[in-house]
Amino acid sequence: MSAYDAAVKAVFSWCRDAVLEYFLGLDVLESEVLELPQETVTIRRADIPIRVRTKDGRVFVVLLEVQSKWQDNLPLRLLEYDVRYRIKTGLSVLPAVLLLRPGGRVTEEFSDGGIHYRFKVVSLAEMDAREAMAKGKPCLLPFVPLMKGGTELLDEADKLLNNAPIEKSEKIDLISGLALLTGLVSKDLCKYLLQKRRNIIMESFAYEIIKKEGFEEGLREGLREGLQEGLQKGLEQGMVEEAREMVIEALCERFGSIPEELERRIRAINSRRKLKELHRCAIKVESIEKFTEALD
Repeated sequence: MSAYDAAVKAVFSWCRDAVLEYFLGLDVLESEVLELPQETVTIRRADIPIRVRTKDGRVFVVLLEVQSKWQDNLPLRLLEYDVRYRIKTGLSVLPAVLLLRPGGRVTEEFSDGGIHYRFKVVSLAEMDAREAMAKGKPCLLPFVPLMKGGTELLDEADKLLNNAPIEKSEKIDLISGLALLTGLVSKDLCKYLLQKRRNIIMESFAYEIIKKEGFEEGLREGLREGLQEGLQKGLEQGMVEEAREMVIEALCERFGSIPEELERRIRAINSRRKLKELHRCAIKVESIEKFTEALD
């Protein structure tokens, strides 16, 4: 799996229904990712097998293959997955390819002897970025750079994602997905986003992908400065937090418990030197009242 494919999967973990609806035109009521059939040890993984129930009551499997570029053996691979999931689930299968960038002899059917197989190809390069953004769905924004006119809208997409009213974990994955997928069309723009949102990227899957999969050297260089700065800030913040806990623990050990307002004031202190002074005071002070006077 490439870093780009992994970026898509991270986006899908939050946005499965929205992606199925926009890219495949499905009216999704509910969906779930299926486990791989384990009949053989040599079977290859289909990228995203999803059981879908539509609002009109239909139930079937969407077999979505994510490809950063077209491969000539893709139709046969898709056919192999298709047959296995039909046997495993007893359901009909909608096979589809999400093509992240153009190129190659793209086709939507395969014929050979008695075999005639058809599937759907969604080419992001043929989709309009402005139309996708007009939907107002954060889930579509990571794909914007791969669409027509998308690179010109990159800053706007990034800003919309950063300000989107979604939970933090989802925002981290979507912004990371946006940065990594941008690398398919422009390494410079990808580096720009990685540096701009480095504090967010460091909390996501993206950093592990870069470390484990030998992601492009240029992207690692783009992150290095931000990672070092972020690690230093994280170390400093960790030491401050530890100093706060030591002050509170010393007071609790000596006086049983401390007022909530006093604890709040201690936790608001960001100076490690000040906290070290307060820790020494907490060990020696005669009472909570005397400590509060010292704090004042």
